Amino acid sequence: MSKHHAAFATALAGGLILASPSAFAQGARDWENVPVDTNILFLYYTYSNTEASVDPSLPIEGVSVDAHVPIARYARSFGIAGQAAGVQLIVPYGFVTARLDGTNLQTYSEGLGDVNAVFVMNIAGAPALTRREFATWQPDAYLTGSIGVTAPTGAYDAESLLNIGKNRWMVKPQLSYGKYFGPRTLLAVNGNVQLFGANDEYRGDGRLQQKALFGVDGHLSHDVGDRAWLSLDAVYAHGGTTKVDGVGQDNRQQTLRLGASGSVSLDRATAINLAFTRSVAKKDYTPSATTFSVNLNRAF
Repeated sequence: MSKHHAAFATALAGGLILASPSAFAQGARDWENVPVDTNILFLYYTYSNTEASVDPSLPIEGVSVDAHVPIARYARSFGIAGQAAGVQLIVPYGFVTARLDGTNLQTYSEGLGDVNAVFVMNIAGAPALTRREFATWQPDAYLTGSIGVTAPTGAYDAESLLNIGKNRWMVKPQLSYGKYFGPRTLLAVNGNVQLFGANDEYRGDGRLQQKALFGVDGHLSHDVGDRAWLSLDAVYAHGGTTKVDGVGQDNRQQTLRLGASGSVSLDRATAINLAFTRSVAKKDYTPSATTFSVNLNRAF
């Protein structure tokens, strides 16, 4: 194997597990209250470009990963003990290409991503309401809890350099707080922790473990007229150090991404959302990422 090939394999095996499209971030107004017995179908297209560094002694810049990820997401609301609650199912499918900059080397993978199920329940501020009650309800501050479980359903080949799935379970508890400033402005802050199971087929017969990854994201959104809103978004993650066969990789994450998002309602039940984020602060060994997504959602 040439030095270029070796660097390519090392970068893919060591860093690109973080680029798996099975990860899914919530948006600016995902936790607003809706009437009970509401179904919402979301169809997403997400594009991300991740730039992983390679040995600086090489006359090449690094690895560029382009991930095109269609996502289907279904949500249904109901009431529990007078509080709004709901479930969600998120199913991604990934088309991922990795290229070694400055060379002709590249690899490609596609397939089903890791399926994610989420249970959501309001703690305060978002009562369970019928459609008639909801029409006259005035929203106020809310606190909502959720727990998501990601199953290792994604395409995974232990001998492959690039995989869509992560071949491990993940559990994500989250608390979401929202505060309205007047009828048109909402500040939403979400705190979460991702807890990872082990991948016992890493690089063939290796074992990959990862410590908890803590995250917080904030969204300041404002209505623009009666049919649209715009938001400024920030996402921070800390922790997530990995071990391979018991050996620490010294790769604790400290990343900050900033971006913007918005939504336009086409009618009372249908809307289009756009979102963009980019890494603005990170560790040197953490890939820089740019992500764009668009989704069409309809309530019924």
